[in-house]
Amino acid sequence: MTSKTLDILTTAHGSRLRQLRIYELETSHTVGVTMPQNLTLLECRSINDGAAWGRLVQKSCASLQTLRFGQEKELVEYYHSNRHGLLNQISQPAESFVSVMSLQDIPNLREIALFGIDITPFIPQSIPEALFFCGLKSLTLESCNGSADFLDTMADTFHHAQTLGAASRRMPKLKSFSFRHEALTTRLKDCLVRFLNSFNGLEKLSLLFENTTFLERCSTLICGHGPTLRTLVLECRIQPREHLGLDPSRPFGAGDYSQELWEQSLNDICRLCPNLVELGMGFPWKDEIVRIRETNLPKLMHLTTIHVRNFPESQFPSQLGDYSIKEYANKFVEWNFPALIGGSRPALETLAIGPTLYESRWKSSTARRQPPEFLRTHHYCLDWVQTRFGRWSPLITSVSEKYMEELRGESPLGGVFEQVWLR
Repeated sequence: MTSKTLDILTTAHGSRLRQLRIYELETSHTVGVTMPQNLTLLECRSINDGAAWGRLVQKSCASLQTLRFGQEKELVEYYHSNRHGLLNQISQPAESFVSVMSLQDIPNLREIALFGIDITPFIPQSIPEALFFCGLKSLTLESCNGSADFLDTMADTFHHAQTLGAASRRMPKLKSFSFRHEALTTRLKDCLVRFLNSFNGLEKLSLLFENTTFLERCSTLICGHGPTLRTLVLECRIQPREHLGLDPSRPFGAGDYSQELWEQSLNDICRLCPNLVELGMGFPWKDEIVRIRETNLPKLMHLTTIHVRNFPESQFPSQLGDYSIKEYANKFVEWNFPALIGGSRPALETLAIGPTLYESRWKSSTARRQPPEFLRTHHYCLDWVQTRFGRWSPLITSVSEKYMEELRGESPLGGVFEQVWLR
């Protein structure tokens, strides 16, 4: 969006303009440009040098509740060319932008989403300045340098706020936390665990890591949030998914990708998160033993949606297609909900297989090509019927993403389906 377009838009809608979403804000002279002043939501995926963006934030500082911004355009470009060290290659906003972007000066801020930028300049210098973190309900950090220090400051703030006297005590209100990082270090992992241990009450937790071979057990990351969690996404992959010969996704834990890790991870989740509605994880498709083990998934009485976030490996590319993927969907349900005899109808209603990605990036590329089948997410609806032998048997129907959006009332799909991987 150019400054001229912004001027025309603001002039036409005036104070009625409450939400503004922009993919890229061009760097241009903004003196004399009319800008909205009563926005509650402001989003820009690519802010460039941040000059125009900083003025937009300042104009609506008193009314803003949701703020999402970053350098996604460069993030995607560098990700495609070099996935190692890419976070250090992304250009950052000018110092003049940082000087006007004090998050603690936005009094009604309830949601922050930051992607592809160094967030170090946005870390408050003291705990009293950081107490506004307690009022946040949603936080998203995707591919951001400085994440360790940011999370460490939040942990210090949450600990401090809950130990104050009764009159001034503040309880963290955070309900949704999504975190993606392409260069996990031991310190970042420790800061993440410390942050998650500093409060309770999350309803959504989404953690995705790339170029990573080990993590803590699920129980260490779920911490005390288990009873309140409704959506849980845990994925760790050691390299990008670019063909079916590789299956880098794995459950969290130390060691190789094995049935023991899967069983431990699943048992942790089923034990700690009894009210889970949505679950997204990898699955050891190649491990024959896991297919004959009894699963604890049916014990999650509220679990309606599962997203298997890694596509099964296939040695026969000629057999790829919707039908073979649907076969895998049937097998997944068969392995994890075996011989369900009598009792109540299973809660599972929807199933997705495949990595999440921004498919629009494929469509907007110069080749105008579509992503291959294994890089798409395939959605299915389940309808359970009872056979004459008293067993619950699933009927699995392939559905479109548009149908899923209509079914869930979300466009684009959120929660466990949220598209967070670059590709």
